Amino acid sequence: MSQNSSLAAEERRRQLDYITSITKLYFLHSPTLFASSYIWSKDDRYYFIELRLDMAYVSSSGFIARIADPPYYLGTIVKTTYLYPELFMGTCPNDDLPTLACSYSGSPLSERVTQHMVCIGCGWEGEIERRGWHTRSKALRKTQAEDLKRHRQLMESDPDFKPADLRDLLRSLGVPEEDLVLPEIERKIETRDDGRFVHQRDPYGGVKIEDRESGCTTYYDWHGLDE
Repeated sequence: MSQNSSLAAEERRRQLDYITSITKLYFLHSPTLFASSYIWSKDDRYYFIELRLDMAYVSSSGFIARIADPPYYLGTIVKTTYLYPELFMGTCPNDDLPTLACSYSGSPLSERVTQHMVCIGCGWEGEIERRGWHTRSKALRKTQAEDLKRHRQLMESDPDFKPADLRDLLRSLGVPEEDLVLPEIERKIETRDDGRFVHQRDPYGGVKIEDRESGCTTYYDWHGLDE
């Protein structure tokens, strides 16, 4: 690999480190972000903050299906949750207040959906399983298509537009500075070998699956560290 290619790959990984860290902050402060969305959601600088959510189904044999395609914007996830409460909201086990889905995954084959839920009242978080993968995929994709169109129009009218840093949004909501430190991302590849298939996952959610029997390799958002 040439020096320029190596530098480009390293710069891409730095970008991935950043957006992965930002997404970890999103999960940490999602109750605050959902509860205050009426304040910030009308500001495009905050609405179009990009997250790196792992919302794809990857089977052991390499079959891949996304519940929606990236980019995933903060505003899109929050807006979809409130637009479709029957699909993306629940009840907190502690105080009977609403819980909201801040991320979701599952299988289009079984129709199972696992939703990561947070309570904007007490801060409880946990996962629940539901049925209806395709219904939720359709709802998210509909909101996403509208937002992508609006984002394109925004960029056409203002080519210099850039979203804000999520930390700036959280600061404006009164989150203490000590709670805004970006977590470090360990650049480590996890490997699982079940005999026929070798599964590798990089620190950014990318997957590589090698099928020893067929000799085929499947990649999903792979950003391995060996280029």
